[in-house]
Amino acid sequence: MGSTEAGSLARFGRLLKQLRGNTGMTQQELSAMSTVGQSTISDMELGKKGTRRENVSQLDAALAARGVLLGAWDAAFGDGGTSAYFREVAESEHTAIEIREYSLGLVPGLLQVEEYVRVVSVLARPKADPKSIEQTVQARKLRQEILAKEHPPAFIALLDESVLLREFQDSRVMAAQIDHLIELSYRPRLRLQVVPLKAENHAGLGGSFTLMEVPESGTFAYVESQETGFVLKQPDLVGSYDRTFAELRSAALPAPESRTKMKEIRGSIT
Repeated sequence: MGSTEAGSLARFGRLLKQLRGNTGMTQQELSAMSTVGQSTISDMELGKKGTRRENVSQLDAALAARGVLLGAWDAAFGDGGTSAYFREVAESEHTAIEIREYSLGLVPGLLQVEEYVRVVSVLARPKADPKSIEQTVQARKLRQEILAKEHPPAFIALLDESVLLREFQDSRVMAAQIDHLIELSYRPRLRLQVVPLKAENHAGLGGSFTLMEVPESGTFAYVESQETGFVLKQPDLVGSYDRTFAELRSAALPAPESRTKMKEIRGSIT
């Protein structure tokens, strides 16, 4: 087994274990809901072995993962490969009619200020050299140019309140980021809404995702986990994320109240 394949198996195994843990199921219980043996599930979670795609599909269904597990498998071992789907997302942003994004952990990339990008990149890749970090910063700035176009895509961003409460060693980073979000919230084609912490049972606790509508091909979902990210185009899966976004938006504060909430949080940062 090559090092690349071993790394992919290890990442996939961690994702499988995380998804199983989220459900509270044991390996034995998951095995009973599929034709995949408990020993195979154990080996997969440890990154020791792979399996057939049909088995991954069964596990995805048993875990109610809505394509997350299967998409991760396809991204790592299918024909598309990771570079393919990341390239598709980046290219689609330039022609998108509408982008809808729900963020649970971090400010959406298209809305991040430069220093925020730099800090979170260092935290995510502590061993990366400064040149690599700066390349990430510049690439993010290039992506953000789509919002400055004469006819930018409609952008609806739902931010979990916890995103705004995240603390960094330098408080000025979060202060500048929230100032930027408040400024962006006045743009006519960009709507920012905050999902308050008190909405603790909302449908978005499973993680961040993006819905993007592009000409001709319609809407697809882009889902990220800690280990990977991938595109979903199956109508039933896209529809599921579409419904989740609608539920989240109904739980979010209206735009004016969201702006007030951001100003309150900004005022508490010293």
